[in-house]
Amino acid sequence: MRYIIALFLALQSVAFITGCSTPSTTRLTGAVRYFNIRAEIAPRHLIAQIGDEIRWQNLNPHPVRLRMLEQSDPTLIACDKGFKEFGVVQDTVTIAPLQSVSLCFSKPATIRFNVWLDADDPQGAMTPTGTIRVEPSASRRNS
Repeated sequence: MRYIIALFLALQSVAFITGCSTPSTTRLTGAVRYFNIRAEIAPRHLIAQIGDEIRWQNLNPHPVRLRMLEQSDPTLIACDKGFKEFGVVQDTVTIAPLQSVSLCFSKPATIRFNVWLDADDPQGAMTPTGTIRVEPSASRRNS
């Protein structure tokens, strides 16, 4: 029984530390674009290509809450880390101190999000709205 528990914990740890993990038909680029969360987010606006991993890093000593402002479209998500609960991609996630979550997108889109600096206080301090503009990859534009 201890062996099974240890194996389960090891597999869970590996899944946690790897990047986007959802299998997809979208070609992932391997590029990682970062949003760093402190008292504000940096950068506020990001341009990425289809298949890039967008990673939000909480650099605070306390949890923060990230919320996507657009309607969820499951076909827009090519991979995720930290956004699924019971197999369903969530539009709101809590990011533990010094941890990250990430998404990859499969279609061109503009995605807006907010970060609440106190995960337990939805009326509390919030960063200015961040924006991701997902564009077709250079190879798709030239085809």
